[in-house]
Amino acid sequence: MRKLALIFLGALTLTLALAGCFTRSQAAETPTPRAYTRIVNPDTNTVQLQIALRKFSPARNRGPAIWLAAVMHVGEPGYFHALQLFLDTQTVVLYEGINPEAHPHHVHDASAASTPAPITAAPPSGANAGYSMQSTLARSLGLVFQLEAIDYDRANFLNSDLSILQIQRIMAGGRPRVAPGQEGGTNGSFDTLLQIMDGSSFLGSLFKIGMQLMAASPELQAVAKLTLIEAVGRLKGDLSDVQGLPPDWKHLVKVLIEARNQNLLTDLRAELKKIPISGSIAVFYGAGHMDDLEKRVTGDLHYRPADETWLTAFSVDLRKSGISPAEAQILRNLIKSQLDQMQRL
Repeated sequence: MRKLALIFLGALTLTLALAGCFTRSQAAETPTPRAYTRIVNPDTNTVQLQIALRKFSPARNRGPAIWLAAVMHVGEPGYFHALQLFLDTQTVVLYEGINPEAHPHHVHDASAASTPAPITAAPPSGANAGYSMQSTLARSLGLVFQLEAIDYDRANFLNSDLSILQIQRIMAGGRPRVAPGQEGGTNGSFDTLLQIMDGSSFLGSLFKIGMQLMAASPELQAVAKLTLIEAVGRLKGDLSDVQGLPPDWKHLVKVLIEARNQNLLTDLRAELKKIPISGSIAVFYGAGHMDDLEKRVTGDLHYRPADETWLTAFSVDLRKSGISPAEAQILRNLIKSQLDQMQRL
């Protein structure tokens, strides 16, 4: 039974890791980006997931520093406290959030008054009203959720992201959009993801059941955290290049990363012109965005890595959690084989 739980949680949290990039160039000259996630073992019993904050300086001219501040969307309170202290020292923070109307500051107005309303699934109601998949995951793991732990009501915080409507238009590729489930729809994968995240689909309901079981068992909590550490810590490079995804989901991941990063780069260029050369801009986005973003910052903006800081998002004590070395190795092998298989397909 224990090993079955390992397999179930491994598959579940690997799926979540691949969705970690989402929250409601001159190749010859550009160095290969280093990873923004790593697994650290400070002692034989402790496994930590660490996330990088990486500083870039202009290679040719004087100018403001750019920090690519990667973030894990769930973590321990101390992790987000350290992030808040760091972000509060920046001249400008450009952050992700595909519901710009929920945030007080914007770099650009996401939609004009004449823009028609997007065609989406009905908002969650009843038991699903106000539901958040990532918030539920955090509570089930004994952690906290980024949007509930970080104070975004800061004068230097600017929302820099696409809206749901803009993402739907890109996914549609200029073709007419239809309501989810109707024949000829072009946003099926995106609508499915939204329904999973708000708990209104079958997969979303299954996820909620799994989270309830996890929250009731400290042992399963520890197994799930270890699974998440191994999955996220092993995900390297551009997630849109994962070969094992179905074509429509691969296109969705590509849009969620590359299209949003291109929009962000436009905002970044604009803000670089406004702040003093002694200032700094932090790009506060999920770690899944950083491989592509670093290529853009080094290739298009001609910045180079200058410094970095690693923060521990969360950790697991294997001995206290009752996870044996053999069970930990089974889980590591499972995650590695799943990731390797996805890359080979």
